[in-house]
Amino acid sequence: MSSVKLLSPAKVNLFLRVLGKRPDGYHELQSIAQPVSLFDEISLSVEPGEGSSLSCSGREMPSGNDNLAVAACHLYLGEAGVRKKVSIGIKKNIPIGAGLGGGSSNAATVLVGLNRVLGKFTDRDLLRMAASLGADVPFFVRSTSSFIEGVGERVEMLSDFPLFHYVILFPRKSLSTREVYENWERPEPPPEKVDPVSLAERFRGVDFPLENGLEAAVFAVFPEILSLKEIFRSLGARFVLVSGSGSSVFSVFPRRQEAEEIHEYLGTSSEFDVFLAGGISGWHFLAD
Repeated sequence: MSSVKLLSPAKVNLFLRVLGKRPDGYHELQSIAQPVSLFDEISLSVEPGEGSSLSCSGREMPSGNDNLAVAACHLYLGEAGVRKKVSIGIKKNIPIGAGLGGGSSNAATVLVGLNRVLGKFTDRDLLRMAASLGADVPFFVRSTSSFIEGVGERVEMLSDFPLFHYVILFPRKSLSTREVYENWERPEPPPEKVDPVSLAERFRGVDFPLENGLEAAVFAVFPEILSLKEIFRSLGARFVLVSGSGSSVFSVFPRRQEAEEIHEYLGTSSEFDVFLAGGISGWHFLAD
C-alpha cells in the first residue's frame, strides 16, 4: 500500500470581475486568487483492489459521488485506466459555502496526491481534468497566486506576487454559488477586461485594488453579511471584501502584526468563526 498526506488550502479572491453570462449558462470572469494557510488535511491510501471510500471529520460535507474529492478520484483512475482501491480521509477545517474554495481544493488535492503516488499524468493533464470538475479546481492544481480567466479554466501563475496576511470571518451560514450567480446583474456600463500585468503590479503597491463583482448578488441573497464588513471597518481595517460568492468576508494586510491584532480582538466572538491566515505558494505534504 502507498499513501500520502497533504494540506488542502483555502483561497481568497483578491479581485473578481464577472464579465458576462455565456450562451452555455456559465459566467466569464477575470480573477486574482491567492491560496492561504487555512487548511483541510487529506490522506490518500492506494492499494490493489477496486473502489473508493471516504471518511470525514470536522465539518459536515457531502458524501459519495456528491463529494468533489470522490469525483476527482474516480476521474483520475478512469483517465489513467487503472484499478486501485483508494481510501480518502478528510479532516475538514475550511467552512463550506464560504467562498473559500474548500471543495474545489479537496478535488485538486486528490488529483495531485494520486499523481504523486501513481505518476500517470503531467501538470497539463491535471489542469485539463480539474477543469471538468469545477471552475475553481484548476487554480488549486498549482496552489499559487494566479490570474484566472474564462470560467476558471485558464490559470496563469503570478511570479513574485506578494503573500499577504488575512483575517477571515465566516458567519456560520453557507451560501449557494448557483443562487448567488442567479442574482448577479450585469452592471452598466458593462465591465471591461483588465490587463493582468498592470493589475498584479497594483497589488505590489500600497493601495490594493480589491474588487468582487459578485458582492451585490451576495448582499441580495444574504443582507446580513454587510455587518461583517462594518465590523472590520470599525476596527480600522481599510481593505475588506467578500470572498468569491460568499459568505465569508476577509480583510487583507501587508504586515502580519496588523492582522494578528484584529484577529485577537475578534477571536472570542460567539457569532462567527474567525481565522488568521497568510498567503502561501505551493503544496504542503505531510510526513506519516
